[in-house]
Amino acid sequence: MTIQVGTIEFKSYRSFLSDPTLLLVTILILIFGIVMVTSASFMIASAKFGDGFYYAKKQGLAIIVGLGLMFLFARINPYFWKQSASVGLGLSIIFLILVFIPGVGAEIGGSKRWIHIPFGFYLQPSEILKYSIIIFFARSLDKKGEGVKSFAIGFLPHVIIMALVVMLALAQPDFGLAIIITTVGFLMMFVAGVRLQHLVGSAILCLPFLFQIGVSANYRLARIKSFLDPWADPLSSGFQVIQSLVAFGCGGYWGVGLGKGIQKLFYLPQPHSDFIFAVIGEELGLVGVIAVILMFYALVFRGFMIAIKSRDIFLRCLAFGITSLIGIQALINMAVTMGLAPTKGLPLPLISLGGTSILVNLAGIGILMAISRTNVSERDGGRE
Repeated sequence: MTIQVGTIEFKSYRSFLSDPTLLLVTILILIFGIVMVTSASFMIASAKFGDGFYYAKKQGLAIIVGLGLMFLFARINPYFWKQSASVGLGLSIIFLILVFIPGVGAEIGGSKRWIHIPFGFYLQPSEILKYSIIIFFARSLDKKGEGVKSFAIGFLPHVIIMALVVMLALAQPDFGLAIIITTVGFLMMFVAGVRLQHLVGSAILCLPFLFQIGVSANYRLARIKSFLDPWADPLSSGFQVIQSLVAFGCGGYWGVGLGKGIQKLFYLPQPHSDFIFAVIGEELGLVGVIAVILMFYALVFRGFMIAIKSRDIFLRCLAFGITSLIGIQALINMAVTMGLAPTKGLPLPLISLGGTSILVNLAGIGILMAISRTNVSERDGGRE
C-alpha cells in the first residue's frame, strides 16, 4: 500500500522489514549501547544529578525517537531526498552558522558546536550536515553523468562545497568534522567515477594544509605529540590515551564484569561518550571488543551490499555515503581509544551518549532500508 502526503510518498508499514538483517544488527547495537551507557555513566550521573540513570534516560529517549525516525524514513521513497537535496544542505549550513550567534549557540569545552534547545537538550548541527552533504553529493554526482570525469564538472564544484564546510568546521573548531566530510566526499566521488588522478593529486596537495592546521593550535599539536608518545606527558595531553590503554589492559580476554570497571569512575575522561569503547574493553574484555567490531562489520557490510545492488547512481552513492559515514566514525573512535590515532572527540555511532548522533544515524539507516526496498522493487519490475 502506498500513501501520498504532499510530495512525500510513503510505502507500506512493512517497509522497514524489507531488510531484516540491517534492522536486526541495528537493534543489537542499540541494546548493547544503552546497557554500556548505563554502566559507564551511573556513578557520574549519581554524583552530578543525584540520579544514576540520568544519562541512560536521555539516551533511551533518543533511541525511542530515533527508532521512530528510522521507521518513518524507511517508508519514504528515497528519491524524495534527491528532490530536496539543495534545500537540506542550505538549511544545514544555516544551522551550522547559528552556533556562532550569542544566545543561540552553546559553547561547551571551548567549542561552539551546539544549539541550545528547551528542556536541557542540545542540537549538534554538524551531525545533520554530514547527511545533508552526502545527499547533495549523491544527487550532484548522479546529475553530472559522464561529466564526473571532467575536472571542471565532476571534481571542482564538489571540492569547493567541501572547502566551505571545512572552513565552518574549523571555525567552531571541529577538526574531526572537516576530516569526516572530506574523507566521505572523496570516497563518494571515487565511487561515482571521478578520475583517480584528480582525487589523488588534490589529496597530496592538501597534505601541507592539513599539517599546518594540525600544528597551528596548541591543543591539536599536543594531541599529535601524545599520540606519538603519550608517556611524555602522562598527566596532561597523554592522560586520556594512557587511561584508555589501562582499561583495555585490565579487561584482558573476558573483562572484569559488566558494571565493575574502575577506569570509568576516577580516571577515564568521557567514559559514557567518546571513550565508551575503552569501558567495553575493561568490563567485557577482548570478547566484548570483538563483538562490537563484528556488529559494525555486519552493519557496514550490509550497507555496502545495498549500495552495490543499486542500479541508480543516486541511490548507490547515497547508500555508500551513509554506510561510509557510520563505518569511518566507528573506525576512528575505536582507533583513538586504542591509541592508534590522535585523540579526537568523535562518538561511537549508536553506542556513545549523544542524542543528535543517535537521531541522525538512525534516520540514515532508515534511508538505507528504503534504498534496499527500492532495489527489490526496481529489480522486480520498475521504480516504486
